[in-house]
Amino acid sequence: MATSATALVAGIIDRVEARPYGTGRPPMPTVKVVEALRFFLREGVQWRELRAVAGHACGSTLRRRLDDWSATALLHRVHAVLIRMLRSGPEVRWDVVVDSCSVRAKRGGELTGPNPTDRGKAGTKYHVVASTDGLPLGVVPSAANVHDTRLFPHLLRLAQVACAAIGRLYADAGYHSAENRKLCLDDGIQPHIRKTGEPHGSGLGAVRCVVEHDCAWLLANKRLDRRHDRLGRMILALLNAACIFIIANRLSDF
Repeated sequence: MATSATALVAGIIDRVEARPYGTGRPPMPTVKVVEALRFFLREGVQWRELRAVAGHACGSTLRRRLDDWSATALLHRVHAVLIRMLRSGPEVRWDVVVDSCSVRAKRGGELTGPNPTDRGKAGTKYHVVASTDGLPLGVVPSAANVHDTRLFPHLLRLAQVACAAIGRLYADAGYHSAENRKLCLDDGIQPHIRKTGEPHGSGLGAVRCVVEHDCAWLLANKRLDRRHDRLGRMILALLNAACIFIIANRLSDF
């Protein structure tokens, strides 16, 4: 039986996707596909272990639908809809914070590289931008040896798409560069980025712990805690889905 969060996500996908229905065998209901996706993320099972039972779709159906959704950026649009549902109201300036976490990728694949924090073993880094109340606004995967500053412009764009306006942006010294500060100032954003070599104790830790909690919530999904899928687009789709379920769970609690 689908939970309220799963039913909410499935309903938004149906409205955004607007799939045409023709003759022949009816397609698998979206709610069963979403339920399979949630189970797949949380339990970290293999694709072949997903069976078409009463509660959810099989692994081949889920993979096919994820490929279709990736081609049309549908999960990005569903993510944006959920954010507007949760933060609807007067347009105020959001405060956002960015951070990253790394996972091991034993099977290699796209977006993998030697992890400098894991003795050079192959890994992938998840770059996350979140609001200061813990709402994941966007996530970008990269090879583990890609410096954080290179993904900062992409994270900033994701935050700007999700937010009406951004007031302050918080980040640690890994994101410090003159170019990143200029990007923020050009858009009227106050950059609170700790400078390289600056002593600790700036107070940013009280804010950065929010995005660290989001990273922990992402890694609570066993399919993301270790890199199993070799395709970069599949990793991105699973990360977006995890963010969607985090927001949908918060909405379902209201």
